[in-house]
Amino acid sequence: MSAPTLEVCASAARLAGLTISPALSIFRPAAQQHQALIALAQDPQCCVSILVSEGQLIGYVAFHPPSASEHWGGDRTGEIIELGAVEVDPCYRGQNLATRLLQASFADGRFDHTIVIATMYAWHYDLKRSGLSEFQYKQLLQNLYRSVGMEPYRTSDPEIRLSPANALMARIGPGCPAAVLAEFERLRTQPA
Repeated sequence: MSAPTLEVCASAARLAGLTISPALSIFRPAAQQHQALIALAQDPQCCVSILVSEGQLIGYVAFHPPSASEHWGGDRTGEIIELGAVEVDPCYRGQNLATRLLQASFADGRFDHTIVIATMYAWHYDLKRSGLSEFQYKQLLQNLYRSVGMEPYRTSDPEIRLSPANALMARIGPGCPAAVLAEFERLRTQPA
């Protein structure tokens, strides 16, 4: 295995030119995940940062506006961005690649005027391959997300409240306007 290269906000064409590791299948089968990442990369509001080894996509982090069908989709500012997924091929785990992906994605200030949220749901945790419990995996993600300045927040979001192993984390950018912060607080605390 060669050392993976990291690319921030890869284009749809770049993603389409790669094969995807079959192990990148936590959220959906790898081929479908590949197509979903290509579609995200076509949207200028999205950012898909990737890890590549020998022409194969072996890791990614995806940022996108929250889905309109979710609690956070009611954002009226367009400045709340969801860290939708982080996934690294298990063969490459233990090298801090997820941390490097996240840190590189935030490094150029692209999210400094936004709030980036991460909705952590236990049903998406890679418990089988990691061997961790739901709460251990939650702690692992919280530590990962803290590496880019995200902090846990209480919320009335009904899906997050379904399990104590779920959580909301957010990074309020240093240049985040007051109106965006007010919208985050409205969504975070609105009655279910």
